[in-house]
Amino acid sequence: MRVIPPIVGVLYLGAAWGLEYLLPNIRIISLPYHRLGLVLIVAGTMLAVWCVLLFKRARTPIDTYGTPRVLVVDGPFRFSRSPMYVSLTVVLSGIAVYLGTLPWFLAPVAFALTMNASYIPREERNLERQFGQEYLDYKNRVRRWL
Repeated sequence: MRVIPPIVGVLYLGAAWGLEYLLPNIRIISLPYHRLGLVLIVAGTMLAVWCVLLFKRARTPIDTYGTPRVLVVDGPFRFSRSPMYVSLTVVLSGIAVYLGTLPWFLAPVAFALTMNASYIPREERNLERQFGQEYLDYKNRVRRWL
């Protein structure tokens, strides 16, 4: 069964919501500072949209299970090989900051660890197979996350 990364994020949010009822309500971010979470949500969303637009302009699939036709290396891909995962992690972090209690902070951590251990290595093998030395040069220039 193939689960796309945004669904993984939603599943981790669901788990955090469930933990909210099981764990003591430990507030980490107090009011009014929780509103900084909205800034993170907007920033992460804008980064995701930018990445999607770059993929569409390059006419290459966004699907993590698809076969890329073009190696996208401009825009946020100049600074991160995984800006889409960075964007989702930022959105999940924004939700955690906005809600402000401990269980919600587990979602972005679990998401980043899952992407780093499972999704990204598979995608990097695909990109290396598809683009060879061009991808290896890019990989040597640009960090995986930030």
